[in-house]
Amino acid sequence: MATKRTGISRDLIIHPGETIRDILLERNITQSELAALTDVTPAYVCNVIAGKKDISAKFAFALEYALGVSKSFWINLQANYDAELLEASEFDTITEEERVARGNLKDIVKYLREKGKMPLRETVDESILSLRKALQMSNIANLKGMAPEGALRMSSKAKVNPYVMGAWIRICQIAGEKRSVNTRFDIEKIDELVIKTKAVMCNSEESIQKSLTELFREYGIDFSLVRNFRGAPVQGYISKKNDGTYQMVLTLRGSYADIFWFSLFHELGHIANGDVNRYINYIDYDGESDIEVKADDFAKTRLIDSVAYEEFIRSTDFSLNAIRSFAESQHIRPYIVIGRLQREKLLEYNRYSSEKIRYKWA
Repeated sequence: MATKRTGISRDLIIHPGETIRDILLERNITQSELAALTDVTPAYVCNVIAGKKDISAKFAFALEYALGVSKSFWINLQANYDAELLEASEFDTITEEERVARGNLKDIVKYLREKGKMPLRETVDESILSLRKALQMSNIANLKGMAPEGALRMSSKAKVNPYVMGAWIRICQIAGEKRSVNTRFDIEKIDELVIKTKAVMCNSEESIQKSLTELFREYGIDFSLVRNFRGAPVQGYISKKNDGTYQMVLTLRGSYADIFWFSLFHELGHIANGDVNRYINYIDYDGESDIEVKADDFAKTRLIDSVAYEEFIRSTDFSLNAIRSFAESQHIRPYIVIGRLQREKLLEYNRYSSEKIRYKWA
């Protein structure tokens, strides 16, 4: 016999018919008399009292006249019984595929428990029901085939676990549903946003996450950081909301500050280039498509002026003082220049390592 997590047996859930029986006994009314008073057959009354039939809306209306108890009482009594019965039967709905999915979601479960979204101590089946509620879906096995409603920047080197990826996407989507942005994105203000974003980067006194969240909200973008998980090798996520605003999510995967800021400008490039409108279900693993190349170009040129960078390269002076001076002229931090020089193999990766900042989760 399946039981609810409260420990109440399914057999102890009281059918509304028992309440009718109690009233009839109290008032000395027979089932046949109630049938006549409510214009139904004696068999129908008998089946309701025996718990074999439900109280219909029509019968609830008739009971109001016959017993002087409001129809809403009977309708609510039936609804509560149905809900309790469904809850008691919840465990019967768990599939083996959901248990497989649960086995892949250990890090997700740990995270949700840390956030207070799931109880700390549960059986595997109980945790499946909790995951359904936390991720707001009736079958967690469906995470495997879930396509993101947005553009994703992913690593081609790390292995993707479809269950973890689906759960990460749901966490982002649910977070976005709970927040709202009052201003729509305006492409005409992109340069203004770029300048202010670089100012946040250079202000070491600011809380980066708080400052970016507040800044982007002014320009129609709901920005947030979401923890990354093994199996979901994502740098960023973008989607367009129904109200015309955007949601942008970044992770700290890789943790280096230059990677974080490049990813931020890359995702901003997707919005500025209109990619999210055209490719709602777009996922890119290799970062080599035209769309990804254009987003990379946006990030490169908005972080560092192309002409100025070419002149800097031609100088061949990559001393720390030269890098710092050039970074200051571009209103960025030196690690942005160092990171780009290293990616373009103009600088060894172990050079100026003390200048490379790493971000960590608080």
